[in-house]
Amino acid sequence: MEFKMRREFYLQDDQSNKFWTIEVQGAEIVTTNGRVGSKPRETRKCFPSPSAAEAAAEKEVRSKLKKGYSEGKVAEIPEYQKRLPPKLVRINLDDYHANYVGKTKAGDQFFLTFPFSPGGSFIALYLFDAFGALKDARIHRAKPTESEDQAFVQSLLDDLGEHRFGNIRVAPFAVEAFGIQFGLIFDPGDELDDEDEKDEDEVSVWVTVEPGNYMAFYPPWDGEYDT
Repeated sequence: MEFKMRREFYLQDDQSNKFWTIEVQGAEIVTTNGRVGSKPRETRKCFPSPSAAEAAAEKEVRSKLKKGYSEGKVAEIPEYQKRLPPKLVRINLDDYHANYVGKTKAGDQFFLTFPFSPGGSFIALYLFDAFGALKDARIHRAKPTESEDQAFVQSLLDDLGEHRFGNIRVAPFAVEAFGIQFGLIFDPGDELDDEDEKDEDEVSVWVTVEPGNYMAFYPPWDGEYDT
């Protein structure tokens, strides 16, 4: 039977090394998945029509992309490396460092935060697409007074249009402004031999909000962070 659609994906980060493929065969969807190098697991699901199967398959593809999967031939997946950065980091809305995170009506995600360095304080608004990729970074020096800061923050939020606060999942990134590196920056830590890794209790890889290192996310990247 001729395939009407076939897509292949993989996910490699510090937690995962797995693949996923989807095929539309008439009114049936066939998926295979598993860890790279293991025997794949196959599932089949029938739909009322080929168009219904294609629509369901496209929905599954969007779901995988939102989870951080990359599209590519399973036979050509790169060799797995230890200490890879996560595809996505969850940032949970809280009343401490993450009180301005959420999504716009258009489906973008945003993170408004307050980096700092010896050279000064800043107000940064990061915009991401629905899949967590950085779209824009708007970085400004902090205002002279707290009231001016709050007014400026409100103006940035107003510029987003209709939005709601809530948890987001975004990819690590780095940009430069004012001669300083800003972003959610992956820190692979120090290289350890296999025995050290088995015995190690402390976290050795991080994604930190920079400059200032005031939010340090760690595996399994579920929104928990150190300060």
